Amino acid sequence: MNYIEMANIASKVWINSNDIMKICHCGKNTAIKIRQDIEKSITKSGKLVPPSMVKYVPTKLVLDYIGLDENYIFEMATKIKE
Repeated sequence: MNYIEMANIASKVWINSNDIMKICHCGKNTAIKIRQDIEKSITKSGKLVPPSMVKYVPTKLVLDYIGLDENYIFEMATKIKE
């Protein structure tokens, strides 16, 4: 996955397990575990995750969880486009 693809995912407000799989280069079970960990941290803080058939979590929390810098991703993606 290059920076342009990562920037496309990082530009979304909410992402699902499939997007987590792409950005983390992991399998479905690991992506679901990451999503569930983030859902638990949201509910522990007293907030709710919107109910839906496909589970989504905020992109910013996923990037923080895996240690990726959103600004760096966008900066590198613009350099590649030029």
